[in-house]
Amino acid sequence: MSLALALWAALAPAASGGGPVLVVPPSGPEGAAAGWLGALVADLLPRALQRAGVPAVPDGDRRAAQEALGVSAAATTTRATSIRVAEALGSSRLVVGSWAERAGETVLSLQLLDAGRGTLSAPLVGSVPAAGLGGLVHSLAWDVALAGPWPPTGTREALVKAGEATPLEALRALGEGLAARETTARIAGVRRALAAAPGCEETALALARLLVDSSAFEEALAALGHVRPGSPFARDGRFLEGAALVGLRRYREADVLYAQLAQEQQTAAALANRGLARLRAAAGANGASTLLREAVELEPASVDLPFDLGYALLVEGDAPAAAFWLKGAVRRDPADAQSRLTLSWALAASGRTAEAEEQWRAAVALAPALEGLRTPDPTRRFERVLVSERGLLLDPERRSDAEEARTRAAHGESLLEASDLAGAVSELARAALLDPYLAGPHRLLARAHRARSEDEKAVEELRMALWCREDPVVRRELADLLRSLGRAEEAKRVAG
Repeated sequence: MSLALALWAALAPAASGGGPVLVVPPSGPEGAAAGWLGALVADLLPRALQRAGVPAVPDGDRRAAQEALGVSAAATTTRATSIRVAEALGSSRLVVGSWAERAGETVLSLQLLDAGRGTLSAPLVGSVPAAGLGGLVHSLAWDVALAGPWPPTGTREALVKAGEATPLEALRALGEGLAARETTARIAGVRRALAAAPGCEETALALARLLVDSSAFEEALAALGHVRPGSPFARDGRFLEGAALVGLRRYREADVLYAQLAQEQQTAAALANRGLARLRAAAGANGASTLLREAVELEPASVDLPFDLGYALLVEGDAPAAAFWLKGAVRRDPADAQSRLTLSWALAASGRTAEAEEQWRAAVALAPALEGLRTPDPTRRFERVLVSERGLLLDPERRSDAEEARTRAAHGESLLEASDLAGAVSELARAALLDPYLAGPHRLLARAHRARSEDEKAVEELRMALWCREDPVVRRELADLLRSLGRAEEAKRVAG
């Protein structure tokens, strides 16, 4: 094996932010399609980085993100598209490159792209006879790790050895399967790869992901049996197992599994899936919305979690809070018929008939098949169960708005303390508009409105603060305000 590092570590640009590494399928000779070899590298390199202790986006998540953004996974991706996908997955660094075959050897050339700066590192080039392909990918993974903020764990030799353990026959079957356009062909190809190398956990995970996406949950669980408990991929396997358990309606088992994952490392995805498992297990107050609210707090820029939280609140009977969250889901994606349908249910349950009718008509116009669901049906499985912990789609614009909202809220609080009530209301209202789900601006607005004797506005802002985040102090504040307004029964319900 020959490697031309070309001062890789010295010339590679510093990462402009955190987040996992995203690997883009390397193009073929002279810009040709990635082919089976490109598909293989896109799947194998992130797993090799994981083996080295570097956070990386599994290829199944990249494919899913592309399709969610309206880009076919089978299409050749442009640099701009790749950066867009990276932003949606919270990645700031991408690995791009190309492959070729020369003089009986496979040549792989990779570069690190800083998404924020748009800069490329010097190339990292390696070449091997075809039989050494797995070792080459893992060797290059080591050098990619050295160029980033996470020092690789273990040794290069051990990492390369892990890559060499899978025979070329299995690697080619894996690449050909993942490169196929039809789902059945993909599954068949990856099955062949696992049969040729039953100990290859990367292949087992790829197969299980395809099977879960195809609702073949029992078969997915069988494939995940190839992933060892002490493996670097054990957590990924367990998370995917939980999604399969939810698909099989084994909700209690899924609840316990995600609780264990959240105890080991609390992530928005683990909390969200645990909440959805509870929601599906039984309607009513079983803590589903509490878990989903915690998930949104951990990842406020998430695309799907606000909808899931709104849907859970609707099922639990808190229609006004559900409408608050579902409105945000519709604002983010006006073409989402399910969001509009469930928002119409929440608005109708809140007594807002005209608004409910408007959302109902929009939902049916977008998806005529929903016409038979005018009557609310909380047993409908509209929730978005996550199949990967790293596949949580983010809205970069919302993340930017949230940062500006915090800045404006801090300024508004300063104005409030200085008794500039008009200025405080203006800044805090702007903060609440930029990020409606940030509790602080709503609570501060309530204080400002009370100081201006605008008690009804204060009541609404305190309600929204509670919808954003459960806080016993805010709950007592709202109850006290309602009592002062002579609304004792309402105050009692709030306090309860």
